[in-house]
Amino acid sequence: MNTVLSMSLTLGLCALVTVGMIIGADASSQGSLKIAFMLVLALSLLASMLWYRVAQRRYLLGLLFLTAPFDVSKAVVAPVGQFYSPALYVTVAEAVTVLLALVWAVEQLFQRRMKLPVSPLDALALGFLALVWFGALHAGAGVQSFSSATAYSLCVLGFYVVSHTVQTKEDVRLVLFMVFISFCLQAVYVAAQMGTHSFLTLPGAKVAPVGTQGLSFEAEQVEAFRPVGSFDHPNALASYLTLLLSPALALVLMTRRRLPVRVWTAALVVLTVAGALLLLTLSRGGWAAFLLGAALVGVVYWRKHLIGSGYLLVIAGGTLTALIAVVAIYPQIVLRLTESDARSTESRIVLSDQALTIIKAHPLIGVGYGGYNRAAIDNTPPSFALISEDYQKQLLQLVVHNHYLLLAAELGVPAMLYWIFLMLRFIRQAWPLSRWKDPGMFALAVGLAGALLSQMLYLASDNYYADIRVFLLWVTAGVLQALNLQTDGAPRAAPLEAAP
Repeated sequence: MNTVLSMSLTLGLCALVTVGMIIGADASSQGSLKIAFMLVLALSLLASMLWYRVAQRRYLLGLLFLTAPFDVSKAVVAPVGQFYSPALYVTVAEAVTVLLALVWAVEQLFQRRMKLPVSPLDALALGFLALVWFGALHAGAGVQSFSSATAYSLCVLGFYVVSHTVQTKEDVRLVLFMVFISFCLQAVYVAAQMGTHSFLTLPGAKVAPVGTQGLSFEAEQVEAFRPVGSFDHPNALASYLTLLLSPALALVLMTRRRLPVRVWTAALVVLTVAGALLLLTLSRGGWAAFLLGAALVGVVYWRKHLIGSGYLLVIAGGTLTALIAVVAIYPQIVLRLTESDARSTESRIVLSDQALTIIKAHPLIGVGYGGYNRAAIDNTPPSFALISEDYQKQLLQLVVHNHYLLLAAELGVPAMLYWIFLMLRFIRQAWPLSRWKDPGMFALAVGLAGALLSQMLYLASDNYYADIRVFLLWVTAGVLQALNLQTDGAPRAAPLEAAP
């Protein structure tokens, strides 16, 4: 009886989601029957799979991590006119997240007859989401405000669902396997882009903005192609890679002696290939972010005596040798640091000045979530007097490339401080380190903390709105909380062995 009830409720919820998506497709595609039919067909298939118990929680969990880094989306509500806002683009992974949430909620409430869990960190995350919704309503942009807040809600939902559906070590292995497969697909895609010097945009993916395809170093008469992978910008690809590199480094440093050979080998492949791809993105913010995350991992391992000073010197020497070889083959990496950056730094400085002008005028509650561009027109910074009118128009179509200033401008300084506190709480989940007795879990916890720390630096130098990068950040924090929740009540084991 419980099974029939839960499946019936699941089918009913799927039907509601289908109706909602059809309405959204109809509104955004001028009544396209083709899109509506495809949505009905896709969700009917998923509902049928659920009925026959083929798509269980773990299947959806695996599908979520397989599709997470592929920015293929449907615009349910697109930005209007000249005003840029997150609007509402639903990616495949976000759609899977909603379905996974429904399946898990039905299982939790009606099969296990248990309440939906809310951890202290969940409460903090919901508190920040409440600030986003308040800011969206305060912006007064109607449907745009509602859709922008909904887009951010999907990010927080990803955090919550992953936190509570990755329940066992078998789930962790599934997640790692899917992340590895997804990365391999991403690496092949980037290699194809580098080989053809073309973005090879996937169907349904956003087109990369003009000017992101390459850089020209006039002094050296050298050009560089910047791959975007399955994202819409090289910096977004770099952000994804920084989330992978710190956990991969932590697993590799744990050595083959402490980990299964296949896990250590896969981590080494990810570390090597992702490191090379990060260099190819020519993202200076991504490079700095990874170095910070790697520093956290190295310091933790050294203080816990998991690696010795000699081992660190060998790693540093090997990394330096590899960098010299790479730079000799691809000198554009050095030129990215030494040559002109096509006014990228200048734009960031002027945009920061613009954001500070908005913050001074609206310090407490900001101008509302998604209201940055509207406020920018009415709050002209002094630095605008030093640039041309055409350049001003270009900058007014952007938002500040600093997530902290963006939050302060739209939600207010208190909300920005709340976000910093929340990020630190995400990272703090890895401590106390003594709780991680399993070498693999220890490495993942420290690596994920390093990944989140790297994002804190990257957030200060790039444009993070409610897009796929924010979704991946929240999902990464969710994986760390899932590991954290698994240790509660776990039997104690022997401490990790120190390095010889």
